[in-house]
Formats: sequence, structure tokens, C-alpha cells
Amino acid sequence: MTPLAEAVIEHEQEVVPARRLPWGVDVQAVSTWVLSLALILYLALAGGGYSLATHSQVGIAIWWVVVLAAAWGLLPAARLTRAGRVTVGLFAAFTAWTALGITWSISSGRSFQDLALVTCYLGIIVLGVAIHRERDHALRHTTAAISTAIVIVAILALASRLWPHLFPASGQTAQFLSGAQSRLSWPLNYWNALAALMAMGVPLLLAQATSARRLELQALAAAAIPVVALCDALTLSRGGVVEAAAAVFVFITLAPDRIPKLATAAVAAGGSAVVVYGGLHRHALQQGLTGPAEHRQAMSLLVALILTCVGVGVIQAGVGLVSRHATPPRVLTISPKRARLLTLGGVLAIIVVALAAGAPHRLSHLWTAFKNPNSSVSGTSTSRFTSTSGEGRYQYWVAAIDSAKPHVLTGSGPGTFQLDWLPRAKTGGYVQNAHSLYVETYAELGLVGLVLLVGFFVAALVAVFRAAARSGYEQRTRAAAVAGALVAFLLGAAFDWLWQMPVLPAAIMLLLAATLAPATDAAVMAPRRAGLATQLTAVAVGLASLVAIAYPLATASAVANSQAAAGIGNLSTALTDAQSAVSLEPGSAAAQVQLALVHEAQRQYGAAVAAAKHAVRDEPQNWSNWFVLFRVQAEDGHAKAALASYRKARSLNPESSIFHTS
Repeated sequence: MTPLAEAVIEHEQEVVPARRLPWGVDVQAVSTWVLSLALILYLALAGGGYSLATHSQVGIAIWWVVVLAAAWGLLPAARLTRAGRVTVGLFAAFTAWTALGITWSISSGRSFQDLALVTCYLGIIVLGVAIHRERDHALRHTTAAISTAIVIVAILALASRLWPHLFPASGQTAQFLSGAQSRLSWPLNYWNALAALMAMGVPLLLAQATSARRLELQALAAAAIPVVALCDALTLSRGGVVEAAAAVFVFITLAPDRIPKLATAAVAAGGSAVVVYGGLHRHALQQGLTGPAEHRQAMSLLVALILTCVGVGVIQAGVGLVSRHATPPRVLTISPKRARLLTLGGVLAIIVVALAAGAPHRLSHLWTAFKNPNSSVSGTSTSRFTSTSGEGRYQYWVAAIDSAKPHVLTGSGPGTFQLDWLPRAKTGGYVQNAHSLYVETYAELGLVGLVLLVGFFVAALVAVFRAAARSGYEQRTRAAAVAGALVAFLLGAAFDWLWQMPVLPAAIMLLLAATLAPATDAAVMAPRRAGLATQLTAVAVGLASLVAIAYPLATASAVANSQAAAGIGNLSTALTDAQSAVSLEPGSAAAQVQLALVHEAQRQYGAAVAAAKHAVRDEPQNWSNWFVLFRVQAEDGHAKAALASYRKARSLNPESSIFHTS
């Protein structure tokens, strides 16, 4: 039986019709597209959702939907599979541990903000699993919606480089970071995050190009891959290339009927290589210049990109026709057992060749280069892709692991890595994250938090791999794409702060929610409504989550309002807003420091000292709090106390240039 015939039979045997409105609208499809497409685009265009205000607003909106749906009895009781209960339960436990970590945190204000982020992710996966009735329908529409969102982001990102004058916000990152101009980062405002998002999109597009039921959709998906690849390449992100390669490998390994998929991947790779070469060798475009020469380069690259995409789409249409109507030679039909043997043999061959080529020595050399914080990486040429410099990552990891020694099980508290890093800093520069989700989780939440998070990811991988192994043709292809995207994210998160860019975890949570939906045969029975106890539990969890998100948001908003008022000289309003922030969250060092600064501006030095002392009690490891205390103590005439505060600030941030100026 050909794969096409299998897909047709699978389609005909669907026994759970999608719920439709009287005029034929598929309600579940619409809800899936609205949630997935709108959420990813909104987060992406809002700087990846990095700011507290952005992802908190998303979390509040999502949890309100969950609360209202639970209150009205719209959430069925038996929708989650066992794998779904384990996976979601592990992440819920991780969220609960994050909340508990506030009680021993060295900065409760930072920990509340970190809890708001994790609670937002929990809401996304909870709402995701709640809207799906069965896996095939969920995977079909979720993968299509997210891949569409990624392509739109790629088009906008490339447009910001081709016509930078139309996207004034695209140059903001370069104003704060040297060398950022040459690396495509808008709209996420971080090149490695943009590259990771593109890498996650590649297997999703390959799935659409090889499993969509209409040839024109297959061609369109294949034609979009060079766009995504060019966007990935212009970020000059080494991780993005590795993540994309790993995602494609996982997809091809797990997907059925690999020969046509390899053909599609080869066609897309060929087209991508053409446009990537052209993009990387138009150096003026990397600088975002807008002169006549740069305009000509932009137009020539655009023409090349359009022609390449059209060519890839046409060839894919031919590949699709052949795979639908031609019977593959028997020699190309590989059984699962033979595929496993070939894969194992290929891996062994690679190991033998690597050992013969002196791989251990080369790896040792690469590791030495990675650990060297002084090795530089050029940000303006393709030589960046061959560099193995860790750019300080090794030092971040060593400091994080060292900081966890006094509290191996619990860590220093959610969101507190920066306070652990600065006293141990071996390099200069501003660093807020450990550039590794797993190392940072260990430092902040201890071994317990790390086990819960890794357990969640392992359960997710097992669920996705099982879905790929036990599904039919189209569903298996899409599950393989989800596995590729998940592996790309997990790999990128090991070397970068992707967890703090909500657009990426949000996409993963949505894809996981679709994969965790019941299989078709499990959804034959009409879902029963949740009982009263389940409804009350869901409402209670939702309301608690809303509080966890709204609490730090309200405090941060009050502090921001106070800063804005102080900036224009309105000190009375600034004082009122600062006092409101302190009333909302008395343990927030940021609120207390802002109150101290306003009192200082009003020359009320005694009140400023009192507020600054509150700040250092609430966040004793933050050098800037001690520095503010030193300044207001000096202004209030307490020279001896000011000197002690100055020395404490310097000990907590010895590498700061503030303490080395003449």
C-alpha cells in the first residue's frame, strides 16, 4: 500500500467529526489557529515577549480563559491521556516548586517575576490541551498555524534588513550592543532567539511540504524554507545552524516514507544554499545601510530569493505528484527493522571515521577554545560560523554551579542568577542569565527544580516519540516535525537564554499540547463534563495563577510609573507611585530603591537611607542596592556607614568599572 493510499484510508476512517458552526466553520480548527497564530505573532512582534509586561498580559489573558471555561463546565474531565497527565503534571510541579522557591530566595522580587513567566507557560499548555479533542486534528492545525507564524516572522525580519528605513525599531538592539548591527535580530531583538525560532520552523515546514493534502500547499511550504533559512543565516548564529540540522535529522529519522522527504529536504537545502550564499556575501546589507548601492544589493537579493522560492515550490509539486502516483522501487522500501539497522550502522561508521581522523584531539582543542573567555568571535563575516569560542558561557556555568554548593537541593531562588554571578565574575559586561536553561535552573532551583524540569522535557520527548511511532502516515509526519522542533529548542536552551524569550517556549507548549491530545480511537466516546470538584480545582488554580502573574506586574508598573514621573521632574507623583509599589510588594528591593531615589531627589536623605536599608535587607546580594545606600548615607553625613556600604557594593561586583575609575 502506498503512503498516499494509507493517508486516504486514515482520513476516511476518522470517526470523530470536527464540531462545526451552522455555516460550516470548524470551531476547533478556528480556535487552534487563533490561539497558535495570534499568540506566536504577538509575542514575536513584541520583542519575543521578553518584557514582564508583555508575557504577563498574555498569561493573564490565557488564565482568564481557563478560569471562565472551568467555571462554565466547558473543560471535559477525561481529555488528557496518561502521557498528558504525567507531562503537564510535571510542569505544574515545577511551577509549584518555583513558587515555593520564593520563600528562601535571595531576592523575592526577582523570584516573583520568574514565577510569573513560568506560570504563563503553564497556562499555555493547559489551555492548549483543553481545546483539542483528538491528536490528528490538533497536530494538523497547530503545526500549520505555527509554521505560518514563523514564516511571517521570517518575512518581516528579512524586510527589516532589505528596507531598514521602513522598520525604525529594527536598529534598537545595535544602540545597546556593539557588533549587533551586522546580525539580524528584529523583531525578537536577539539574534540567537530568532535563529532558534527559524530552526524550529524548518521541520514543521518540511512536514507541511510532505503531508499536506493539497499539492499547492505542499509547494508553498517548501518554497518558504529558503526564506526561513536565509533569515536564520543572517543572524550569524552558530547555534541556529546546529539546531536546524538536528531538527531535520530527527524529523527524517522519525518520519515515514523517508525517500520523498529526503528529496524534499534536498530540494529545499539546495535552494536555501543559493540564497544564503547570496545573503552572506552582500556585506552592505549586514550593516543595515540605506544608500543606492545597498538598495541595489537588496533588490538583487530579493529577486534571487523570489526566483529560488518559486523554483523550489515547482520542483516540490513534481516530487509530490511522483510520490502520490508512482510506486517506489522495492529496493527503496525500507522496513522499520532495516531502517534501525542502517541507522545504527551509520552511527558506528561515523564514530569509526571520527576516531581515525583524530576527533578526540580536535574536540579537546575545541573545548579549550570554548572555555577561553578572551577568544574573540567576528560578528561581521562568515568566519563566525567556524569559531568555537564560548564567549564567556563556560565562566557563567562554573559560577552558577559554584553558587549552588551551599544549597544543592533548593538553589538561591528563582530568577537570581545575576546576583550569584557578579561576586564570582571573571569577565566584564552585563550578564543576567547563565546562557543555559539547565545550569541556571540548577543554580536557582537546585537539584529538585532541575529534576522536575528535565523530567518534564523527558516526558514530553517520550510522548512525542511514541506519537510518531504509533501514528499513521500524516499524523506520524507531523509528530516527527514536533519532535524535531522540540529537539532544536532543547539543544538551543542548553547554550542560550531561550527560556526567557516566551515566543519560543510558547510554541513548544502549543506543539506539545497538540501531541498530547487523545488518539482518534480514544476520542470516539463523547467527552464527559468535569465534576464539581474538578471545576473548583481548576478555578482555584487559575485564580492563584492570575495572582502570581498580576502581583509582580502591578509592582513593576508602579515602579515604572514612578521612574517616568521622576524623569520629567514630577517628584510628588513619583513619590506616590513609589509608595504604591512598596505597598503592593513590601519585599521588592526594586520598589524600595525607587522610593529611596525619589526621596534623594527631594533631598530627604533620612527617608532615602531608611528605604535603601529596606532594599539591602530584601536583596542583600545586589551590589546596586548597597551602592545607592552608600550614596544617600554620604549625602546624609554618615561617612563611616557610607564607606562600609561602598566596600560591600564593591565586594558584590568587583569587576564593575564604577569601582575602577580614577
